[in-house]
Amino acid sequence: MGKMKELFIQQRNEQMTDMSDAEYQDWLKSQDDCCGNDCHCEGESATQEEVQAEHDAWWNSLTDEQKQQLYDDKEEAFRLSIEEMNHDLSFGK
Repeated sequence: MGKMKELFIQQRNEQMTDMSDAEYQDWLKSQDDCCGNDCHCEGESATQEEVQAEHDAWWNSLTDEQKQQLYDDKEEAFRLSIEEMNHDLSFGK
């Protein structure tokens, strides 16, 4: 992964870590409407079945390549977080 992408991810994680839950909720509400009010982000709560059905529909809409990219990105983020933890642990020695 490129240095700029790593720096962006690190900065984003630091910003989210510094926020309280209330601040994070306010930040989410300040973002552009992602779905045209089609995902229960405003108003009534979704049931677990609705949430699962929406997730399943989204997942089924992805191509195999998109699913692989999501998996690869998740693995890369996990690897980077492990490296960061290892660095943090060894830094004080």
